[in-house]
Amino acid sequence: MHMSQQLHPSSATLRAPSGRYIELGGEASYHFRLTAPLDLAYEYFCDIPAVLRMLPDTLEVRAYAHDRFRLLVGASDGHGHSMAAVFDLAVRLAPGEAIWLEPVSDGPPLRQNGSTFGGALWAEAIFQPNRLGTDVAYSVAIEMHIPIPGVLRLMPQSFLQSLGEKTMAVKMSQMIDGLARGVHHDFDVWAAQA
Repeated sequence: MHMSQQLHPSSATLRAPSGRYIELGGEASYHFRLTAPLDLAYEYFCDIPAVLRMLPDTLEVRAYAHDRFRLLVGASDGHGHSMAAVFDLAVRLAPGEAIWLEPVSDGPPLRQNGSTFGGALWAEAIFQPNRLGTDVAYSVAIEMHIPIPGVLRLMPQSFLQSLGEKTMAVKMSQMIDGLARGVHHDFDVWAAQA
C-alpha cells in the first residue's frame, strides 16, 4: 500500500458553523495495480455508489441527481453517541483518464435520526495503462466540523482537538485500507463477470 499526502482540495474549505466543534481533516492515497485493460478498470470505478460502499462505516450511498451523490458515514464518539457525517458529492469524468468527486452543497434536505453533521470530501482516481493492465492512483481528502456532544463539552477544546486529530489519522488509514481490500476483492469478481 502506498500512502501519501498528495490530494489538495480545489474548492473552498468548509465554513465553520457556530457552537463548539472539532475541526478535522485528513488525506490518504492508494495505488491499485489491476490486471485488466484500462477501459474495464475505468468502467468499474465509474460505478460511484458501488466503490463508495466499500469505505468502512458507510451507512448509505445514493444518487440524488444524474451526477450527484450523498454519502453517509457512521461513527461513534466512544461514549455511546452515534453520529453520521454527510457528504454531498458531484462527479466529474475525463473518460479513460480520471474520475473526480468534489463537495457540493445542493443536496436534498437531510432526514436522518440521531446526530448528523456535514463534511467535505474530495476524491480522484487517475488511470494509466501498464504492460500488465492498469494502474489507478486513488486519493481521498476529508474536512469536517464535528459537534462536541453532551458531557464532552466540559473537556478542554485543545484536548478534544488533539484527540480528534489522532483519531482522524487512524480513521483515514482504516478508510483507505478498507477501500483497497474491498476493491481488490470486488474488482476480480466483477471483472470475471464483465
